[in-house]
Amino acid sequence: MVNSKGWNWEIVDDSIWLDPAEESYYYCRKWKNDGKRSVLDLGCGLGRHSLLFAQNGFKVTAVDISDYAVKQVREISDRLGLNIRTLVSDMANLPFRENSFDCIFSYLTISHTDTEGFSKILSDIKRILKPDGEIYLTLCSKESQSFREGNFPKIDENTIVKTEEGPENGVPHFFVDFEDVKRLFEPDFQLLRVRHILNCLHEKIIQNNHHYHICAKLIKPASNLDFSDIIGKEVSGTIDRPLGSAHPRHKNLIYPVNYGYVNGVIAGDGAEQDVYYLGENEPVKSFSGKVIAVAHRFNDVEDKWIVAKDCVSFIKEEIEKATEFQEKYFDTEIIM
Repeated sequence: MVNSKGWNWEIVDDSIWLDPAEESYYYCRKWKNDGKRSVLDLGCGLGRHSLLFAQNGFKVTAVDISDYAVKQVREISDRLGLNIRTLVSDMANLPFRENSFDCIFSYLTISHTDTEGFSKILSDIKRILKPDGEIYLTLCSKESQSFREGNFPKIDENTIVKTEEGPENGVPHFFVDFEDVKRLFEPDFQLLRVRHILNCLHEKIIQNNHHYHICAKLIKPASNLDFSDIIGKEVSGTIDRPLGSAHPRHKNLIYPVNYGYVNGVIAGDGAEQDVYYLGENEPVKSFSGKVIAVAHRFNDVEDKWIVAKDCVSFIKEEIEKATEFQEKYFDTEIIM
C-alpha cells in the first residue's frame, strides 16, 4: 500500500477552497432532515464543509493528514465560535472506535491512495460508521483524460501519481468504473445514489475530468451500549486538573469541575481512565466515590466516567450541564 500524501495546502488559493461544494448543501439538508447528528469530514482541507455542517447544528469531526490545513480549520472555527473537533490523521489509519459517526462526507479525498489503500480505507469506514449510517464520497473515474492519456506513472492498474507542479504533486489518484463501484461497495453498502459527472470547466480552466459521486448506506447489525459493569462501581484516583485550573494546552479552557483519572484503570486511549468528579465545590487533589454515569463519546476512542462524591446525586441534565464545557466538542451521550 502506498504511503498517504496530502495536498500542499500552503500554496493553494484560499478564495477557491473555502467555498463549500454545491453537493455539501444537499447532504447537509438531507442528513439534518433524516435526524443525523454527527459528521466526519474526511480530508477536510481548509474546512469549507466542516464549517457548513457545524453552522447547521451537526457535531463535526474534521480530519486531514496536513497539519497546516487542520490548524487553519481550528483557527477559523474558533474565530466563528464553532465547536469542531480537529485531528491530524492519515485516512488509512483512522483513530476512532466502532460506530462513531452517523455520516461521513469525503469530497475529492478518498481517491488519494492506491487500490490496496482504498480497500483498507473502506474497511475502516465500515468499522467507524454506525449501522444505517451514510457516506457521501467522490472517486476519480477511469473516463478521465488524466487516467487515459495523462502519461502519469502508474502504481497499479487503477492508480497514477500526479507529477505536475502544484498542490497535488506526488499525490496518488485511484480510479474506478461503475463495475468497480458496485464490486467495492456491495453487499456491505446499499448504493443510494451514484452519479458520473464530467467537469468541463473549473475556475476558467478547461478540464476533462470525470468523477463518481456516491451516496451509500452501511448495512450492519445495530449494537447496544451496556455499561452495567461500570455504573455503580466504587473508584478512587487522582485529580490532575482541579476545579479552576486551565487546560495544559488550551489555556482558555478553565475546568469548572474537578477532573482526573482512576488509578490503575486503562482507557481506550492507552492512558488511565479519565473522570469528572462532581459534588465537590473546591479544588481537590484526589477523589473517591461511585461511578454514577458514563459520558459515551461516539467520535472518540475513550469514554469519560462521571464520579460523584459520597451521598451526592445528580440527574442527567445536571451532568450534561457540568460537563458541557468539554463534551461540546464531541458527540456525547450521558448514560446512567
